[in-house]
Amino acid sequence: MGQDCHMEVTEGNTMGAAFIGTMIAAILYGLTNLQVYIYYQNYRNDWRIHKYSVAFLWVMDTFHVFLTISAVYHYLVNSFGSVQALQLVVWSLKLGITVNVIVVVVVQSLYALRVWKLGRHYHLIWPMIVAMIVASGYAIGIVLAIKTYGLSTFADLSTMSWVVYASFAWITGIDVVIAITMCFYLTQSRSEFSKTNSKIVFIMQMVLISGFLTSACSLMALITFATMPDTLVFLGITFILTRLYINSFLAMLNVRKTVCEIDIVTGPGSVPRFKNIQPTSSHIQSNELSSSHSLEEGKTMVPPSSLSSYRNSKKMQSKGYNETSSIVVQHQSLSETFSYIVE
Repeated sequence: MGQDCHMEVTEGNTMGAAFIGTMIAAILYGLTNLQVYIYYQNYRNDWRIHKYSVAFLWVMDTFHVFLTISAVYHYLVNSFGSVQALQLVVWSLKLGITVNVIVVVVVQSLYALRVWKLGRHYHLIWPMIVAMIVASGYAIGIVLAIKTYGLSTFADLSTMSWVVYASFAWITGIDVVIAITMCFYLTQSRSEFSKTNSKIVFIMQMVLISGFLTSACSLMALITFATMPDTLVFLGITFILTRLYINSFLAMLNVRKTVCEIDIVTGPGSVPRFKNIQPTSSHIQSNELSSSHSLEEGKTMVPPSSLSSYRNSKKMQSKGYNETSSIVVQHQSLSETFSYIVE
């Protein structure tokens, strides 16, 4: 009594799902353009790998949008009313899957580079394991691209279902491993300064959110392919997946200026407002010499009757200077920690 338990195939869950995925992907592509503009405006002197990666990802994203729109136009306009044409896999759809694989691999490699830069200051074994896990995804992506080019009809997807399962599952697993690893190293980087720790917690939240969005999207594609294999719902989700990877990476780049800014105001008159402090050792030494010189001068100029109050004033200034030094160290610690993640 073998009854077919598969979902009924309709225009809504095939080309309709692909159309909805294309529309959402086009909206996210607009967000990509905005983030790319913000990046090149604010980080003109950024690391070259980042600058070239952003340009490459934007080109790939633009090309992917063109391919998806071309594929949907082919099915909904050029092949309208032709049932036989709707069964065939058009070339632009095959090439779009390859571009999708390239984008995911590049973004995950850039995340793995962050893990390496941050983790090498603790130990080398786990960053190397993460790098090998990410590299193993290359092989699955290549197999998926090759198998996709061998497709003639959508019915042939059943012959390569194992590759689709493996690719979505591996993508999800890599995202989870990268997010957990980065949060672990960030936790190890926490210091005794509460404000520095609050910044690190904010970075951890950004890492978890970006990892959750991409892994949840790939997991949703895996579930829909497993439960609705005769539909194209999973295909519409993969259109969105490409945009999420690029936008999550760009968001992590663009948030650096916000996180690295320090704007602290303490008690009245004790410590001034500091923002983007980057002192050098020569500055600190100069301040110490200036303070000592002023103290020596003060000993000859202050009357003996006011010597007690004068010393108390100097103690208060010294206390304020120590608080200022703590803020400087806090900023340097935060900048160093964050640079390991995003540079």
